[in-house]
Amino acid sequence: MAGEVLSTGSGVSTFTLPDTQRQIDVYHYAPEGADAQTPIVFVLTGLRRNADEYRDAWIEAADQYNFNIVVPRFSPEDYPGVAGYNLGNLTTAEGEVNPTEEWSYSVIDTLYSDLQESGQTERDSYYLFGHSAGCQFVHRMMTFMPDSQAQATICSAAGWWTLPDTDNEWPYGLANAPTEVSHDEQQALFEKNLLVTVGDKDTDPWHQYLRRNYQAMAQGNHRVERAWVYYKTAEQKANRFGLDFNWAFQTVPDTGHDNAKVASFAAAQFDAFERTGAFDVTTPDTAPDS
Repeated sequence: MAGEVLSTGSGVSTFTLPDTQRQIDVYHYAPEGADAQTPIVFVLTGLRRNADEYRDAWIEAADQYNFNIVVPRFSPEDYPGVAGYNLGNLTTAEGEVNPTEEWSYSVIDTLYSDLQESGQTERDSYYLFGHSAGCQFVHRMMTFMPDSQAQATICSAAGWWTLPDTDNEWPYGLANAPTEVSHDEQQALFEKNLLVTVGDKDTDPWHQYLRRNYQAMAQGNHRVERAWVYYKTAEQKANRFGLDFNWAFQTVPDTGHDNAKVASFAAAQFDAFERTGAFDVTTPDTAPDS
């Protein structure tokens, strides 16, 4: 991948992961004038893993705000199903815990380190965005790898969540998770600059990709309710243990389960963070209307 990601325009490169020798296709876009100081936004796709379409949905915003967009495609062959992608490839098919370098979550920092080592970026950190299944990937990546190089993260419209508590069994909570999340790791998670978001019209309880088993329904009837439950669970846990909490929550106005519309909102928020060091949102005191 070296030497290609920051070339102007759209492209796709193949990167060989050094620890596993797996190859992963990386779709990317760079605006005119991009250089080694241009912020990089990693984008994680929904369940169709349509990395080309997710990249294209960010092009207008990348031009407007001067971002490089990097969208890895986790192939179903190497990262099969929910276990291989959404749940991070944490375990083998037999239930044994994989080494960290086998986790899908570890790919993001590996790619970023390559960009740093090849001189394509001189920045210490990146921005991270995931929508739908990509949001499932992102919030669990932050949970299990809170020491990642992500500077700020936006997680949009997960169908269901891994709540950051041990009151719920894995994968709906952290009880009996494949690998333990320590107190220090939870503290690092809550200190992250993380914006939980969802379209305010993403309220279809019968959406074709919305999980409706008992554990998922306990998180809410649709994606807006479930996003709020995830945010509030984290806030309450941080408060209970006196931990710093740097998360925010806001719905995207007049938006359903629409990656492109959420991408436009997320890009504006990353731009705000780049300029001010904070997201330009006001977290509501009560659950959003649905």
